[in-house]
Amino acid sequence: MPGERKARRRWRLPRAAAVVGVAASLAIAAILASPMGDLLERPREAFSDALLGIIEPPAAPEIVVVDIDRKAIQGLPDQDWNRADTATLLSRLAALKPKVVALDFVFSSGCVSPDASNGALGDAIGAVPTVLGFLIAETVREAPRPIPPLAVRKPLSVPDLWFIDGAETSCGPLMDRSRAAASAFLVGDEDARIRRVQPYAVLGQAAYPTLALEAVRQVTGGTPILGGAPLWLRLNRTVFDLDADGSLRFAPGDAKALAARTISASDLLGGEADAGRLAGKLVFVGSSLPHLGGLRPTASMPLEPSVQIHADIANSLLTGFVPRRTLWQTPAESLGALILGLAVAFAALRLRPLTAAGLGFGFVLAVTGAAAGIYATSAVLVDAIGLSLAVIAPLLLTGTLQFARIRRQEAKARSKFSQYLPSSVVNRFMDEAGDGGIVGEEREVTAFFTDIEGFSTLAQRHGPRELIALLDIYFAEVTAIVARHGGMVDKIVGDAVHALFNAPEDLPDHVQHALDCAAEVERVTQAMCRRPEFAARGFGRTRIGIETGMAVLGEVGAGGKLDYTAHGDAVNLAARLQDANKFLGTSVCIGPVAAARSGRPLTPLGRHEIRGFGEMALFTNRAPAAS
Repeated sequence: MPGERKARRRWRLPRAAAVVGVAASLAIAAILASPMGDLLERPREAFSDALLGIIEPPAAPEIVVVDIDRKAIQGLPDQDWNRADTATLLSRLAALKPKVVALDFVFSSGCVSPDASNGALGDAIGAVPTVLGFLIAETVREAPRPIPPLAVRKPLSVPDLWFIDGAETSCGPLMDRSRAAASAFLVGDEDARIRRVQPYAVLGQAAYPTLALEAVRQVTGGTPILGGAPLWLRLNRTVFDLDADGSLRFAPGDAKALAARTISASDLLGGEADAGRLAGKLVFVGSSLPHLGGLRPTASMPLEPSVQIHADIANSLLTGFVPRRTLWQTPAESLGALILGLAVAFAALRLRPLTAAGLGFGFVLAVTGAAAGIYATSAVLVDAIGLSLAVIAPLLLTGTLQFARIRRQEAKARSKFSQYLPSSVVNRFMDEAGDGGIVGEEREVTAFFTDIEGFSTLAQRHGPRELIALLDIYFAEVTAIVARHGGMVDKIVGDAVHALFNAPEDLPDHVQHALDCAAEVERVTQAMCRRPEFAARGFGRTRIGIETGMAVLGEVGAGGKLDYTAHGDAVNLAARLQDANKFLGTSVCIGPVAAARSGRPLTPLGRHEIRGFGEMALFTNRAPAAS
């Protein structure tokens, strides 16, 4: 059926765009489900950082940080913090009865010849349940101790990342007075940000928990259980899923949260700290000063004291709010990416480009909002980057194809209509379609009318299919000549071409252009008549009428049908002059005004009566013979 064939042609390109959109959706879904998804790791982490930096995690009231800050240093006689000062601080803490103290200091020097401060520090460590940290080193000088308990459930796959070659520990007598040894080192990602921590460090045959994990164990009691492949960690009744590399993520606190849980060591030493705030609490002791404690970037802060990072990790463990990804997320996100991509791809074919772009933007906002909501309520990290890419990729591809299709259609329309209108007019209509129509205006034009001699007889002898094939060639060449000379094809009626020069835009020397056009049309159509396919069917010569005068031009029509045309005596006279070629025996007949305005030597045809216009002098474009 003709209508069905048109529909099929109309949908050929959209189907191609749909195939591309589907292929893009399948490719994105496959990438997210495969190891290639690691290519998105950096943007994923950047998005996660944004979430972790914006959404405040719940706060564990058990945690207090004692900060040896600038205020505490300035209160000392020599403004230099030493072991004696730490011993004094721990003694004050012991009197306030915290449940456990985790020290973010490693006292590794001065162990061979201990002085009085070492003894005082050892006594202070022994007076309060204390966890001492150690740092990673190339060799084992003295094994960390005491070793905290750990239960293992098989199967168990210990990551290579956990194994260390050595440790930098505090002095032996200090470790002997402590409750447990724990790893206090923090390993950043490739961009140096601290986003996760190794739950355990394996040295020899012993496994040591990270400082925050051991501090939480001391508070809650029980023995941690480690097992699984992939790994999980159970602390009392809470199970924490670890990352593929065995790391434990944590939710960093913002500056407000850090300030709320922090007490200056100066207030504690001066007796200004609230004793009730420390009793039975988990207390981290460290420093925010660069030369006493480490400052590291996290997801929420460009520089955060390491003691606060350990407190953040403990906060995540105590509240159970540990950022994580579950085993089912990757396949679920891949399926979701496929569904989203297909929906957007097909929507892009049905909607306007701006509407489709708005829909895609809305999808991305929805995905981002959903990811934020899921994290805020469950600490689960959704791959919003991959899902957004699943929306954007098919939208861009289908949109690009649709845009290319529109551009091709526009170019085709410009080319087609430029055969009938000057290019400047076509561009005006195409580029400024919303600016309204061309209102009527009066201007001087040169009207140009053509007709094929004997066309009625030709139409009777040959079928419409043969005739249309010849007319297609004829009109294509004639209209191209008119456009080349700056004319506008007003309309094609039957076998006639009606054209205007100096309309709708100014064309200097428009009479000269019209005469040059007539000469070329005459030459080309005569040669055309000698072509085999035209000669065999007796295709007649082309007759042309030309006259110059004032005319009213503009858009006319109603009911959705518009026409840009010209009305005036010169237009009507040009049509009569074309017909006058029959009795004059000429191919080109030029009216008196056009002849006078041309300034060319033309051949006079004498004075003749033209129906509706009276008697007038007529001319043709053949130059008069020399006398």
